[in-house]
Amino acid sequence: MSRLIVIALLAVNLALLGYAAVRVAPANTTSPAEPEPMPAPRRWPPETPRIQLMAEMPAPAAPVDPARQCWSVGPFETRSSRETARLALLDAADSITDRESEALVELGYWVTLPAYPSMADAVTGMQELTRSGLHDIAVVTDDTGDYRVSLGYFLQESNARRRRNQLRDLGYEAETRLQREAQPRYWLDMERGGTGDITPPSGIDANLLRVIPCGEVAPTEITAAPEPAADTPTPAGESVVLGDEVPEGEALPDL
Repeated sequence: MSRLIVIALLAVNLALLGYAAVRVAPANTTSPAEPEPMPAPRRWPPETPRIQLMAEMPAPAAPVDPARQCWSVGPFETRSSRETARLALLDAADSITDRESEALVELGYWVTLPAYPSMADAVTGMQELTRSGLHDIAVVTDDTGDYRVSLGYFLQESNARRRRNQLRDLGYEAETRLQREAQPRYWLDMERGGTGDITPPSGIDANLLRVIPCGEVAPTEITAAPEPAADTPTPAGESVVLGDEVPEGEALPDL
């Protein structure tokens, strides 16, 4: 009897074990979930301050020594005038260096007739103008080698225009060229210690002195061309009419 009881209990336990195995949830056979997409990077407005790494930062500017002062002096038209200024400024500076630049100088307005094919044709044209009452004219060659009848140089465009109108009244169409020339300009850069304005020595125009940051070169562009000196050389064989001057007996009408 006890043996039957043991067998019955064993059968019950096996039945319970089977039932529990059936109740276990089946394995998940579905595919794993796809990862969520990464969010798009955020776009900041252009005016948003940007973070810079130390390695990206520009090199710091050289410190300015408030105890040093620097000036640019010039321009001078000749080396001799620069050397005269250097001697005058020796006591006012600890160091003086020189430099050179170029200025595009306007020499004047050149009035000519159009180019002729030959020297003989140009001479014939000049003789015709002479018979018409024009003087102080000459046959010259221009920078391209063409033969022209030169009618004069003028410092002012208005006078060149009057000359051209005079030729138009005679039946000729004259041309006007603005003559330019690159000329050297000379400078001094001076430095000294201390503070306060510098007093220009005698003979030094105060307008030639300009304060500049030490270590920098002052701009050397020249926009206004100086008036040519009285002894400015002119091309050989060319007639020269300066400023308001016109040949005697050829008073030009006012415009």
